[in-house]
Amino acid sequence: MTRSFDKKIVAGVAAGAVMTLGVAGSASAEVDTVKIAQQFGLIYTPLHVVMEKGLIQKHAKAMGLKAPNIKMFKISGGANINKALLAGTIDFGAHGVGPMLKLWGKSKGRFKGALTIADMPLKLNSNDPNVKTVEDYLKVKDHKIATPAAKVSIQAVTLQMFTAKKWNDPEKLDHLVVSMKHPIALAALMSGGQTVKSHFATLPYSYQELKSGKIHNVITSYDIMGGPHAVLSMSIAEKFAKDNPKTYDAVIAAYLEAFKFIKSDPKGAADIFIKYTKSKMDPADVVALLSDPKEVNFTEVPKHTMKYGNFLAKIGDIPQPKNWKEYYMPNNHQYDGS
Repeated sequence: MTRSFDKKIVAGVAAGAVMTLGVAGSASAEVDTVKIAQQFGLIYTPLHVVMEKGLIQKHAKAMGLKAPNIKMFKISGGANINKALLAGTIDFGAHGVGPMLKLWGKSKGRFKGALTIADMPLKLNSNDPNVKTVEDYLKVKDHKIATPAAKVSIQAVTLQMFTAKKWNDPEKLDHLVVSMKHPIALAALMSGGQTVKSHFATLPYSYQELKSGKIHNVITSYDIMGGPHAVLSMSIAEKFAKDNPKTYDAVIAAYLEAFKFIKSDPKGAADIFIKYTKSKMDPADVVALLSDPKEVNFTEVPKHTMKYGNFLAKIGDIPQPKNWKEYYMPNNHQYDGS
């Protein structure tokens, strides 16, 4: 049983489906290596827990499989996660609900959400004293808004949803939005003097920015969406699931166990996050964030994803989904999702 932590950008394909599909799989026919990709931030703590505790191997062995090797890749931006899944380099890719829906649409349903990972308020922060509200972006000069992937990331899509409602133009602020990794955007805002003066951030970057006193919040995704909503999901290819049903089940079970561990032992989860990310944050701050469901709530229930689905369909980016179950794998259909 080996584990590897690979930080290179890749291109890829996906994984997933469950035994509830009615597909029987023999141990000898299933993959011996599972390739999983994450991005940057505290929201990926469940994967760190899965890796540290060998949870996929644990559940695979319980299902009669040989423990698979696990390879973890770090990829920035939902667009790059989607490319990796489509190219077949990775099996499971974690990305925002927006990129998940775009992948589902682009692939004509060949890729679907395997599992929702978390709710989290995305925070649009700025170091520009002239920007107090989203409306103020109409007057800025030499000002860019950093998101993980322009036009694709859940941050970019959420901002488009705001401008569509406010000005009947989803692209009203697109000229300001640029693609940038969260750590680089954090550094740009903290240092000042950069063109990037705003960052639509996830934890821990949004927390670090606001704690500095140099940066203020403009709006959150909870403000835009009318309350808590799913932010992060993990996508897979239906074919991988059909070919590897027990491996798929083992990955899902591993994540569900990781969610429970984080809630029961936030200190232990914080230690694992710091170990895997080499974060310099005060461990007490990490524990506080992981313990506050208003900051991050690790949950498998897909909340308000159809708001994104309806919006993306309205602007022509994806076909109109009938309901949220259409773009999620069957193991999710038991939940009270939306």
